[in-house]
Amino acid sequence: MLGMRAAALGGIVLSSVLAVASCSGGGPPSESNGYAVPAVREPLANGSTSPVAHDNEVMALATQAGRLFAATDQWEYPGSPAAGQILVKNTGDGPWQVFEQTQSTRVQALDSFPIPADQGLGPGHSLLITQAVVDGRSRIQWLIGGASSFTSADSYVLPSAADEVRSFGAHESDGVWSVYAGDSPAGILRGTWSRARRTLVFSGTPELTAAPPGSPGLKTQKITGFADCGGALYVTINTKLYRRNDGTLPPGIARWVLGYQEPPVGAFNSGLRGLTCVSHDGSPALLLSTEGSGDVYRIGHLPRGKLFDPRATPAPDTGTGGLTPVLEFAPVPSIRQMLASEGTGVPASGTGSIGYVIASYNDFTTMKIGGAVRQVFGFEWGYQGDCPRARKCGPAAFGTIHFDASACFAVRTDNGTSQAYTLRCLGGPGFTPSGPAGNPIRSGQAFVSIRTIRPSPFGDGRLYYAGYDCNFYPADGTAWTGYSTLNALRL
Repeated sequence: MLGMRAAALGGIVLSSVLAVASCSGGGPPSESNGYAVPAVREPLANGSTSPVAHDNEVMALATQAGRLFAATDQWEYPGSPAAGQILVKNTGDGPWQVFEQTQSTRVQALDSFPIPADQGLGPGHSLLITQAVVDGRSRIQWLIGGASSFTSADSYVLPSAADEVRSFGAHESDGVWSVYAGDSPAGILRGTWSRARRTLVFSGTPELTAAPPGSPGLKTQKITGFADCGGALYVTINTKLYRRNDGTLPPGIARWVLGYQEPPVGAFNSGLRGLTCVSHDGSPALLLSTEGSGDVYRIGHLPRGKLFDPRATPAPDTGTGGLTPVLEFAPVPSIRQMLASEGTGVPASGTGSIGYVIASYNDFTTMKIGGAVRQVFGFEWGYQGDCPRARKCGPAAFGTIHFDASACFAVRTDNGTSQAYTLRCLGGPGFTPSGPAGNPIRSGQAFVSIRTIRPSPFGDGRLYYAGYDCNFYPADGTAWTGYSTLNALRL
């Protein structure tokens, strides 16, 4: 996470229009400035003895069969044992409940996918999938419809209890529907849907093997995201973007082909984040961000058919692996402008400057707001060396980067020739930091990041947010969820 890049990718075009909101005092924005998003924070635990009482991060939200699910962790909890949970919310006004207790320090991945109607179940079915250590074994586990629990029949045991999945994707090709898991250290695993068994059947042989942990110059090769886009499946692994070749492959053609690679990043940096398929100018395109700078890029003009590795010698004369990123949004100047509007001057460099940003931890959530299709995503930022006096900060990563305590997000609107990015922060009593952050940081002292955003499945016009990022700093019970109305965004 340190050793961040300040430079943007080469050869890119800036094409964004910024509409900026403001925040105040490290907490919610001032009500008077018109940019506050009134939000309600919901308790995850129903008491100090709850298994959720020490949960520190909500890694992901997912909706399935009219329910809202959450994946949590107890990373950086100083007590023992530390283990995350799968939570469920069955109604809009009902409480969060424990769906499954795990033995994973971090339940890192949770997603849901519609099952195509041609897969034997008919229309209207969906699959929820996650990975966790349960009964001492690391399992990919899934459920269909309104099932009330995970079962061993609908699971796949990974080679080691140390195997962790960070992301899932789904893709159909030639009538075959599959779900893909980004497993560390194995690589990309494929689970193919069986019409006869009405479940996934995983292969133990990875389709693509990532560089193992400890490789020279790398600490992790985190598989951060998948996107089904323009008829093909894409994946990001650290600084690399790959595209899958479907079907039977000619000799010498790889299943997964490198399409783009950003420059090297720091040892604690995950590289590319938020991979999502969007529509731009009537065609499919990819959105992604770069951890460290937080810059958001769009990749359009996606290739069709088989993709060939442009580094091959000699290169085939059909297809190309060259994908070109276009810079849409650089968050650092916008965050500085946001803070300045509340009287907090932040230098462009040096002590007190913004030295680190994550934008879109998991994906850019696409939804209709105010009559337009937009993308919503959370972000966090940290100050180099010191926290500004007028701000409240939470964790301090390695004593170097001090993270702002507020919970903020951005809304992307694509106007075709330009893109508007509107910054917002959650406000209200529930999102006002309760006091100086301690060691460990405790519930309500800091919110730091919105990791995940999902529209309500309850038909109540709400938008749910969840997050916190420990950033390698001790925490105890800092995981949070909350909601606002869509109208409160005023877009």
